[in-house]
Amino acid sequence: MGLQTVELIMAVEEAFAVEFSDAIAEKLSTVEDIHGTIVELLRTRGLNPDPAEVWEKLKPIVVEQLGVRPEEVFPSARIVEDLGAN
Repeated sequence: MGLQTVELIMAVEEAFAVEFSDAIAEKLSTVEDIHGTIVELLRTRGLNPDPAEVWEKLKPIVVEQLGVRPEEVFPSARIVEDLGAN
């Protein structure tokens, strides 16, 4: 996992007050993987997150951290291959 990917994960953890285990973080390859993991982690805390709201908060984080255009960030976008994270 490259530095940009680590920084993205750290920004997501901070924004959503969640923590990805190293094992989970290693498996995150698409934006949807990150989104689904956030939703699941919030649910395990007894919360009922709105997936659409999670997406709307996640997308600008990906844009900012990876320096990509908003239209490049979609659920199946691969973090490394499509969005250029190292």
